[in-house]
Amino acid sequence: ELRTPLATLQAYIDGLEDGVVEPTGQAFETMRGQIGRIERLGADLRDAAAVQEDALTMAPEPCDLADVVAKAVAAARPAYDTAGIDLTITGSEFAPVRGDRERLSQVIANLLANAARHTPSGGRVELSTSVADGCAVVDVTDTGEGLPADELEAIFERFHRVDTARSHNGGGSGLGLTISRAIASAHAGTLVAASDGPGRGSCFRLTIPLARAR
Repeated sequence: ELRTPLATLQAYIDGLEDGVVEPTGQAFETMRGQIGRIERLGADLRDAAAVQEDALTMAPEPCDLADVVAKAVAAARPAYDTAGIDLTITGSEFAPVRGDRERLSQVIANLLANAARHTPSGGRVELSTSVADGCAVVDVTDTGEGLPADELEAIFERFHRVDTARSHNGGGSGLGLTISRAIASAHAGTLVAASDGPGRGSCFRLTIPLARAR
């Protein structure tokens, strides 16, 4: 995961020194993108270490999970538009929970990124927020490549990655879903995956207990 962006940066630096690569805005944008990729991996590794030590930092406060979802969708929409994937949001307008807004945003962002990687152009990803049985529920459903039954739990293991040749937007670090499940657990919630099989899409369900009325 580190070798690819580092090799790209090295190639661009060598090319600039040798005069093979022109110092254009596109060249610098590519290099910044690779630096961002390394930074994201560093953040994932830090969080994964915290998960292993049961030391994820949390700052719980009253918040609306539906609002968290809406803002995460808004942030992800430009990338989805570029990839040609339809992104929609439905469901409850209010889902009060007590949680860490930034960490919950991280979970939704991870699920959106995961769905985009495994959904081809022309496909669809839908987020639905609902309230049921004392919990706020977020479903992230895609029309992508789906998962075999033996992958439904394995994908939450550290560094587990499905066949990256089938990823439409590059592979992830193999840590995002591990971290996301740990964040859900830290909120006394759950994160599970379901799929009818390869080629039939998948659904990730985040469940967080509703905030108790005072």
